Amino acid sequence: MSEWFFTSDLHGQGALYEQVVAQVAMRRPPVVILGGDLAPHATGSEGLARQRVFLQGFFVEFARRLHEAAPGLELLVLMGNDDWADNMNVLDEHDGALWRVLHGRALTVDGVRVAGLSWVPITPFGIKDWERWEDGEEESPRRLDGWVSRHGAVEPHRFDSAHRAPTIAGALAELEGQTPPARTLFVLHSPPHGTRCDMIGAHVHVGSRAIRTFIERRQPPLVLSGHIHESPRVSASWRDRVGETITVNPGQFGTPWLCGVWFDPRHVAASLRHTVHG
Repeated sequence: MSEWFFTSDLHGQGALYEQVVAQVAMRRPPVVILGGDLAPHATGSEGLARQRVFLQGFFVEFARRLHEAAPGLELLVLMGNDDWADNMNVLDEHDGALWRVLHGRALTVDGVRVAGLSWVPITPFGIKDWERWEDGEEESPRRLDGWVSRHGAVEPHRFDSAHRAPTIAGALAELEGQTPPARTLFVLHSPPHGTRCDMIGAHVHVGSRAIRTFIERRQPPLVLSGHIHESPRVSASWRDRVGETITVNPGQFGTPWLCGVWFDPRHVAASLRHTVHG
């Protein structure tokens, strides 16, 4: 059995990254997937620069250590909504060498098709680089204003409710054009709406309805997500099903221990297990 490892929302926490290295050194998986929110939370132009230093230094060294611990390993990475997108060129610089960037792409890894997207629905938070309207239909996000990053700086941004585009649904349609969904593992930073993977502390579902619709229609075998750190604690489960699709959000909240999942991509249902919750 060839087991892969998935985790998300490490937010630059050195102790969690060290646990990823330890897991890899012990089990030597062929594939490790990081599903977004790689860098420390940091706002403004100074935060943009701080995240860049993290990616250029700590994150590059982390990837090198993974390859030393498990030669031949494939590291797949996504940014998340808390990562400033202007720093994508740091990830692109090492794409194909230290890691492979998943956002907007479908790849064949270890003989398995894998596709990914960083987009999330519009949040109450200030960083707006990786947020999008859902599907062009009516919606009322709590916060339309914030900041986006461009050319080494951040600038104000406000979503226009009279023009609800581009959309997450559109990005999923583009991704679908690259790979057959029913035979592809999807890494989507946002979980689908209305599952046990997208619940905040108020017991409200905040995942993406566009992703939910995509799953209902296309039924991929597995969707790996993150974004809602507390969901497994609130819903009492880190996994769910939408039709025949298994959805997973390992969470990253309330424990000093790394939350992630091990799984065999060819036998998902029988192999999935969580590093903390069993």
